[in-house]
Amino acid sequence: MATVLQFGEGNFMRSFIDYLIQLRQDKYGDGEKVVVVTPIDFPGWEIFRKRGCTYHTCVCGKVDGVPVKNYTKISVIEDVVNPYREFPRYEEAYLDPELKVIISNTTEAGIAFNAADTLTGDLGTFPAKITKILYARYQKYGEAGRVDLLPLELIEKNGETLKSYILKYAEIWGLEEGFKAFVRAIPVYNSLVDKIVPGFPRANAAEHFAALGEEDPLLTVGEAFLSLVIEGDKSIAEKLPFLKEPRVTFTDDVKPYRERKVKILNGLHTALAPISLLAGVEIVRDAINDKQLFAYADALADKEIIPTIKMDKALLLKFKSDVLERFSNPYIDHLFSSIILNSVSKWKTRLLPSFLACPKDGRKHMLFALAALFCLYDSETFSINDSDDVKAFFAAKLPTEEKYEAFVRNVAFWGMDLEAEEGVFTASLDYVKEIKAGKIRMAIDAL
Repeated sequence: MATVLQFGEGNFMRSFIDYLIQLRQDKYGDGEKVVVVTPIDFPGWEIFRKRGCTYHTCVCGKVDGVPVKNYTKISVIEDVVNPYREFPRYEEAYLDPELKVIISNTTEAGIAFNAADTLTGDLGTFPAKITKILYARYQKYGEAGRVDLLPLELIEKNGETLKSYILKYAEIWGLEEGFKAFVRAIPVYNSLVDKIVPGFPRANAAEHFAALGEEDPLLTVGEAFLSLVIEGDKSIAEKLPFLKEPRVTFTDDVKPYRERKVKILNGLHTALAPISLLAGVEIVRDAINDKQLFAYADALADKEIIPTIKMDKALLLKFKSDVLERFSNPYIDHLFSSIILNSVSKWKTRLLPSFLACPKDGRKHMLFALAALFCLYDSETFSINDSDDVKAFFAAKLPTEEKYEAFVRNVAFWGMDLEAEEGVFTASLDYVKEIKAGKIRMAIDAL
């Protein structure tokens, strides 16, 4: 019997939610039991089965200025299920009468609506899956089938957006009014997570295995810092005691927390990733220790991101300083190759709001970041790990200028024509030319 259905088997969820649940279990003996669902057809779930769904997570960094490095064995996961290959096992999990909550982190691209999804067809988008789960529980248990939803995806109003899509599917699928009322009564929380999790430590795995006394292919490594902000009252913590944790904050409005974190921490990650990779720097710490790249990141935050956030400037500068210190964590190798995943949707979420709020003559660092992303994705030596439409776009053979103009004008990517509305192509084409000519370091110095 599992009380948590978790969509997402990746490093972050295993170092964040499952870690918090395990801490509660180890301290009080009342941790939740988890069934993990792979959001995509990911065959690696078999690795979890072979290990009995146990693994270790390493927390390393500084706590109150004191270096820490410790390991926790995670044993609260009951099963890891691939719904695309073993649907009956998936169905058994989501119909569990003991289920309390569905928690998810399916990346920014996960909470999406597709009118082509059907009730009886393929699994569909993540919100379509949740709609089918809730409808099945409604049919089987009636009002007693209700469960809370705690999405952790890094989009604004993640809970409200997920709930709106569920109701939209219920409408287009012609589901009964009783089910719609059932959904409306479900607690769905807006949230914000913050913890840097590079994942498996490929560079020094042997060192970790020696400390553990065993090899663990599922080992995750993350920083000591952890924060979860939940919009709403604390009633969910009575249902899920692992949320009674000092690092879990309940608030009436998650927006200020989200804007600060997404724009500064995530925005710097997203901007630095393509620039650093093109400059031959693969690890976040090394970029922060690189005077040129540090100066770029510092200027981007001070001049183009922080002025767009309506909070006390001194607090924002302190947050930025803390973020850059976290980036320089000597214990973890946070690879830009993992940060670059789904960078088009990340750019839209993390940088575009700051970009649009900046004066047109005062956003050269973000223009450079967009040009660098294009050049990296348009490189014959780089393997794109992004959505199918992004891959298809860059697979097309076009002259550089024509392709870059199409990139910034792609409404499907940005929700707008960035050239027609913001003059992006005209303002940043020279950056593309310089980067393509192998002069990225010279171009950074000239900013």
